[in-house]
Amino acid sequence: MKFFQIIVPIISLLFIYGMFRRYYRTRASWQEVAVGSLFWLGVGLFAIFPDFLSNKIAQLFGIESNVNAIIFFCLGLIFFFQYKLFFMIKKQQSALTELVRKLSLEEKEEGVRE
Repeated sequence: MKFFQIIVPIISLLFIYGMFRRYYRTRASWQEVAVGSLFWLGVGLFAIFPDFLSNKIAQLFGIESNVNAIIFFCLGLIFFFQYKLFFMIKKQQSALTELVRKLSLEEKEEGVRE
């Protein structure tokens, strides 16, 4: 067993613990905790069983090299999260625009009343 196979799972457990603390302090939703915990659990398991998991991912995608499979898998995750972030930002922009319009109309109505 190598040094990183001991340290990375410990760090992963600390991050999972921190996420649950944030949840109990109502600073995070259960969805955030679930996704974050799955991510850090995956990182910890990948550190403990790197060859086994990388070979399984390579078999799943039909790629001969397990290193290339991991690279493609991580690129796919990055693009997925980028896609999700894009739509979250668009949703926030729409909500902000709606709020500004509503406040502007309310200010105009108050100005007319005076």
